[in-house]
Amino acid sequence: MTVAVTAPTVPGLKPGDPVESRTWLLGAGSPYAISAFLAAHNWSWVIDPRGTIHAASPDTRVYLGYAPDDPTADTWTIAVTGTAREHDWKATFDRHAPVELVLDLLAAMYSRTTR
Repeated sequence: MTVAVTAPTVPGLKPGDPVESRTWLLGAGSPYAISAFLAAHNWSWVIDPRGTIHAASPDTRVYLGYAPDDPTADTWTIAVTGTAREHDWKATFDRHAPVELVLDLLAAMYSRTTR
């Protein structure tokens, strides 16, 4: 009995061609990218006695919470307040989530609420 095994092919590549290298978002990153966004877009924020940051967009519809030292809370929380017709929602991220992912969602929600 003969078994033939073929390797998957990538369109446009020939055997031996180099494959493009990619960089994946891994690790928490630096929260300073978020604080730069908050300052640039006139968000208000406070730091409570536990070191948790609570921030609100200028129209107060988007909330950001950052609790890096609280083991009982999610590290990041983004919440959008609701209306009579649409319910509110929130997204939470643990301490391993890339800060770029949190920033992208925060920026998208901010741009949607300011139109």
